[in-house]
Amino acid sequence: MANQSNVPDWMAIETPAGERLLPVYLLLDTSSSMQGAPIRAVQEGLEQFQREVAADPFAREVVKVGVITFSSNAQLLTQGLVPITAFTAPPLEASGVTRLDLAFDVLLESMDRDVKRPVKGGQKGDWRPVVFVLTDGRPTDANGHQTDHLWIPARDRVVNREKGKIKPGIIVAVGCGPGVDEQTLKAISTGVAFRMGTSEAAFVAFFQYLTQSIVSSVQPGVTPDTAIPDVPLPPDIIRIP
Repeated sequence: MANQSNVPDWMAIETPAGERLLPVYLLLDTSSSMQGAPIRAVQEGLEQFQREVAADPFAREVVKVGVITFSSNAQLLTQGLVPITAFTAPPLEASGVTRLDLAFDVLLESMDRDVKRPVKGGQKGDWRPVVFVLTDGRPTDANGHQTDHLWIPARDRVVNREKGKIKPGIIVAVGCGPGVDEQTLKAISTGVAFRMGTSEAAFVAFFQYLTQSIVSSVQPGVTPDTAIPDVPLPPDIIRIP
């Protein structure tokens, strides 16, 4: 008998036709500096995020999620955008350098492929994607040297797109640990940026903030793709002015 993969076939999961959904992308730094407790905390945080978002009666109907990890390479672990009720946190491993530029390239490909576009005279398409970037250091090149020459053009390709192309409603950057640079985080973000520690409590707080932001943004009367609601910040997360 052939071995069967225990990885969910997320590409086979379909959402009901005609529904306007909110794509949520999580770009997660899995470079070698995230080894140990930080990567385990992110893994547990993803599970927490899924449980709590799926428990909300509005969010579970409209939120679909894509997890993109970046180290020496970048990959869309969910293979596409997955309904939050069907999402299972994929196993994470930390190694390599911090190629944020490759993560933006993967994001661009997924938005073009997986986000439903509006049809003239018909359905409105999905809401504009909400993107969270979690990193513990400055972006690097393939040799691990810190540089802005790769990720800035890649981000610009995602944000500054021609009319009619899908682009994010907002990008929120969050830096964890002592190695982050606030100016870089602000440059990654299109809205707000934060910094936090690397304790288990800090990661729990981050994923609670993430959950509350998404759940609040999909409540009746709210337009979810234009801004993240101003939900209260836990003490472990500091907004960068």
